[in-house]
Amino acid sequence: MKTETIVNTVNKKPRRRTGGIVITISTLLAFSYGLQMYAVVPAYSTLTAEFGLSYSQVGLMVSLWFLGYALAHIPAGFAAAAWGLKRVAVWGGIVTALSSGLIALSGSYGFMLTSRFIGGVGMSFVVAAIFPLGNYWSKPENGKLVAGILNGLGLTGGSAIGLYVWTLLLESMGWRSSLWVATAIGLIIAIAAAALIEVPSHMDELEGDEFSWRSTMQVLKSKTMWGIGIVSVAAYGAFFTVSQLGPGFAESEHGFSPANASLLGLVMLLIGIPGSILGGIFADRAQRFLSTLWIPAVIIVALLALIPLVNSVMLWIVLSLIGVFGMMYLSPASVSPSEYPEEVSRQDFATALGLVLTLGNLGAVVFPYVYTLGTQLGSSALGWWLIAGLSALSILGIFMAKESRIPLKTLARAREDVLAQRAHSKRDMVSIS
Repeated sequence: MKTETIVNTVNKKPRRRTGGIVITISTLLAFSYGLQMYAVVPAYSTLTAEFGLSYSQVGLMVSLWFLGYALAHIPAGFAAAAWGLKRVAVWGGIVTALSSGLIALSGSYGFMLTSRFIGGVGMSFVVAAIFPLGNYWSKPENGKLVAGILNGLGLTGGSAIGLYVWTLLLESMGWRSSLWVATAIGLIIAIAAAALIEVPSHMDELEGDEFSWRSTMQVLKSKTMWGIGIVSVAAYGAFFTVSQLGPGFAESEHGFSPANASLLGLVMLLIGIPGSILGGIFADRAQRFLSTLWIPAVIIVALLALIPLVNSVMLWIVLSLIGVFGMMYLSPASVSPSEYPEEVSRQDFATALGLVLTLGNLGAVVFPYVYTLGTQLGSSALGWWLIAGLSALSILGIFMAKESRIPLKTLARAREDVLAQRAHSKRDMVSIS
């Protein structure tokens, strides 16, 4: 354990220029994992024909990424405490980038599944590092806004480019070559991260050697983190499920051309960029933190139920709104551990975030199969309604979480009560004398 942290907090100030650089590199790392996650999506139809895959097998490729992502979240938090945020960010970026190269090399469906699982694991390590880095390098009043930038410009920007630009690259150079381009971009960003990432000089505990089972178990027993994680199934899990299955639904059920289906997915992701930033601004200023989570989640559930009921024109609007509110949710959820410093120490931020995202990712892992089951039992409408129903149940998790902020009106009332008690005490003293 390092012993200089308290001294550094008093004598050293974080450098703003370095903070801007670290936040920029963190955003690029988020861009990279968004790119690696979605660059293969335009190739699904080609892979279906080349390898003779069924729709459920394509759904498994979607699920395996999120399964690796979900399973590695908490271990990634352990790694961040033990090895430091910089090492975890760099190695996570390298592994995520190489996963696209492994798919490009693959000659079998099983190898592709393994590659997708590895990519999800790498992504979880990057996430465990960049959100604490972004939060601690930002001003306290802008922590959620920075998370919005990481999710919006980073993750959503990379996802949108992977979904649409890589469609064009696939047509011009083939799916294997296009994935090698994604790999090269990811490796360049990881190398830049190795050169430029720093932790704040007054937060030595973020450099590693801080893992403790005692503090880790305290985090893993937090009802608040569990509650936020369960709510994340409705917003986080459903959002990523719709972003990957929505274009295919539009193509098969509404007769969209492949180009228009890809454009629909692109619009859904791009419109999430302002949604993410607006969500961050709102969360930084909201009087109640939990309202920044359950309100977007409730709206997403309602939109999920509408998907099978709308026509082709309204489908654009419904999926776009899911993109907006999904990213509005992610901004505060991604840095929610910072709202509860009495429950989550700095070195355990990544572990707490890992717990939240692990639970949220259960939706992204399970929902594609729930949708497939619904279509097999009845119709695609049943699939969407099953997802909406499970998401609605998960919102009840908000009752496990405690509110971290005291509204101004409550503070004013408390202040008035204290002043009234003091005045009453003075009157009693005067009457006694």
